Amino acid sequence: MKADAGDLEYISSAGLRVLMMAVKKTAHVTLFHVSPSVKEIFETTGFDQLMTIEEA
Repeated sequence: MKADAGDLEYISSAGLRVLMMAVKKTAHVTLFHVSPSVKEIFETTGFDQLMTIEEA
């Protein structure tokens, strides 16, 4: 699954949960246009190890 995260300024724990469920269902998730602040959240939580993160 590929998703454009260009409009995200913040991601809550509920959003992280939805992404976790997507990883479990599809085996791979790619997010692109990720802002530096959202990328930092993924790095802090370890989600950058579960999916591909492409910066804006």
